[in-house]
Amino acid sequence: MILEDVRQAYYDFTGKTSEIVRQLGFAGIALVWIFKTGTDGNPIIPNNLLIPAILIVISLTSDLSQYIAGSIAWGVYNRIKEKRGTSDKENFEAPRYINWATNAFFITKIICMAIAYFLYYYFPSFSFHLIIKIFTYGCMQGRKVLRKYNSKKVTTLVH
Repeated sequence: MILEDVRQAYYDFTGKTSEIVRQLGFAGIALVWIFKTGTDGNPIIPNNLLIPAILIVISLTSDLSQYIAGSIAWGVYNRIKEKRGTSDKENFEAPRYINWATNAFFITKIICMAIAYFLYYYFPSFSFHLIIKIFTYGCMQGRKVLRKYNSKKVTTLVH
C-alpha cells in the first residue's frame, strides 16, 4: 500500500460520510415537517422536536461550512505558493493546520446529526406516532386512488 491509497480511502470514506449525513439531515427535516402542527402560514414545531431540528440545521450548516472553509484555506494557500514562485511540479508539504477548520466542521456535523437522531429515537412514543402517521397517509392515498378509479367508467374490451 502506498500513501496515495491511504489518501484515496480517506477521501472515499469522508465523502460518503458527508453524503449520508446530508441525506439524514434532509430526512430529519422531513420528519419535523410531518409532525408540525398549526397552519401552512404559521407552522408550529412540537417542543420535543425543536432541539433535534436545530441540531440538524447546525449539522447541515457545518456541512456547507466545511466545504467553504476548505475552499478558502486551499485557495489562499495556493495563492501564497504561487506568489512565492512554487512551480506546478514542485513537491512540498502543506502545513498541518490547513485542514483544522474543515476537520472541525466535519466532526461537528457528524456529532450534531448523531445527537439529533438519538433524540428522535427517544422522543416519547415517536416511533408509534410515525407509524400511525405513515399508515394514515397511506390509507388516505389509497382511498384517493380508489375514488378516482371508481369515479371513472371502466370498460374492458374482450376479444
